[in-house]
Amino acid sequence: MPDISAIAAAVSAFKAAKDIGESMVGLRDAAAFQGKLLEFQSKLLDANNAVFAAQEERFSLLQRIGQLEKEMADFKAWHTRKERYELKNVGYSSFAYVLKKEERGSEPPHWACANCFENEHISIIQYTSKRDEGFSWTCPRCKSTIEPGKGVVVWCD
Repeated sequence: MPDISAIAAAVSAFKAAKDIGESMVGLRDAAAFQGKLLEFQSKLLDANNAVFAAQEERFSLLQRIGQLEKEMADFKAWHTRKERYELKNVGYSSFAYVLKKEERGSEPPHWACANCFENEHISIIQYTSKRDEGFSWTCPRCKSTIEPGKGVVVWCD
């Protein structure tokens, strides 16, 4: 909630300037008029400063709203994207997020790194080698490796 003290200060200063201006109308003494004029100008400066403070606060709040709207859009986009995947055991207690069959369309089936997925990134795991003990796949982003076991070729369909 915005702090309205700057707005209240501006209103108060404008009211004081109005009151001073009204009292200046009846003055005939030049010295008294000059004193009231200085007081009047001082109140106008106070009001102006309060208006600027309110504008700065408004600008700051608008920036924060923009930032929160972007965060919300990013959150919604991630939520939509992550719903396309499901966590699967890809062999010997190795887990990956697998693109759901109904979500594929023209996209090929693939695994997404569970580590990166939990950090809101989808990094497609790549086949890296055929070791003596079996196949292995590696995440190009975080370098996590999945080795489902000797001779096991696993695909979650």
